[in-house]
Amino acid sequence: ANLRTCFDKEKFERVKEIDAELQKLADDYAKRIQEIEKKMVQLKEQVEGLPPESKLRADKILHMRRLETDLKFEKEYGKAQYLDFYSDKKIEIYNEIRRVVDLIAKEQKFDLILRMEAPTLSDQQDPENVTQRINNRVVLYHHENTDITNLVVERLNAEYKKQKLEKKSDGK
Repeated sequence: ANLRTCFDKEKFERVKEIDAELQKLADDYAKRIQEIEKKMVQLKEQVEGLPPESKLRADKILHMRRLETDLKFEKEYGKAQYLDFYSDKKIEIYNEIRRVVDLIAKEQKFDLILRMEAPTLSDQQDPENVTQRINNRVVLYHHENTDITNLVVERLNAEYKKQKLEKKSDGK
């Protein structure tokens, strides 16, 4: 089965939804960073307009320091949050694919299912990547009749649709 196809958001509806959730996380993160940076610019302008001995100037400089700390935290935390969500969902989808492959293998009475990928290797890749991809190859030839990728994707989508309908009916 071709895992890349199973992970394709155009093929598996669940991946498309996760992709939208990831995009929302990234947008929220960018918005938080932008808001802090905007406040920092405003404070800097205010500080520059105040005399050096002003108490208000010292307060605003302190506020700027706090914002710098907030920005650093937000950048680290936001990135970590995004990466955690990404890996959790990737594992979740992989386990779902494995479960469906298992079901289809039992139904079709297969003894072994191998991971495979598209047969061609692109010329536009760096040499290290090409070598790694050749070394990672599991299948050198397969007959298209033995490829269950489409069955897997169809089953994944059907089951996901069913789960969503069940959740909706439970919510009522």
